[in-house]
Amino acid sequence: MSKTVGYNTMTKIDERKNIIISLKSNYKEEHKGIEKQIKHLRIMSLINISLSIICGGMILMSIISEQFGFEILKWEKSGTLAILSITFFLNFPNEIYELKLLRHLKKINDFNDFIELEKLNIELRNIIDELNKRRNLSIVLIIFIIAILIMGLWQVFDNNNPYWKFMKLPILTFFGFIIFRFIQGYKKLRDNIEKAESTVANNS
Repeated sequence: MSKTVGYNTMTKIDERKNIIISLKSNYKEEHKGIEKQIKHLRIMSLINISLSIICGGMILMSIISEQFGFEILKWEKSGTLAILSITFFLNFPNEIYELKLLRHLKKINDFNDFIELEKLNIELRNIIDELNKRRNLSIVLIIFIIAILIMGLWQVFDNNNPYWKFMKLPILTFFGFIIFRFIQGYKKLRDNIEKAESTVANNS
């Protein structure tokens, strides 16, 4: 995100800034400054969330409509949507985490140092370490992604993939896993940030 704060006169606020910028960034735009980074991430996260909702919603609608005998959106035509949704669903959580942290970084720039931040900083480091690890996809998630890509491409180019009808549950499981993991990670991050900002604001 930005250059590391020097360790010669390290304060708890400085330490927190270093922890924040240890998050692996999607865009590597440190030279543009925090305001431009926030603006860029706001736009990108909005785009990815919107496309995730559209793709996920259309896939869900095609599954539901098929169960009730409607032909609003045919499941047989959803191969391309399934492929596109992988990228959108994988990207939007990282963008929202980074946006949340950059906004926090901007806010604490005006705060003084407080010892009470030590416990919250340790907690934040653990949260960001976990978020960085999530960028390295688990074997199970990789298998899901490969299966969706292969089956989706087969359906796109053939439209008679005999196994495509069995991909509904894996695709919904993939969506559910990403959303559940995002909500879990975001809640931890939000709670830590709110406590930190409350602590320093009350002592300013």
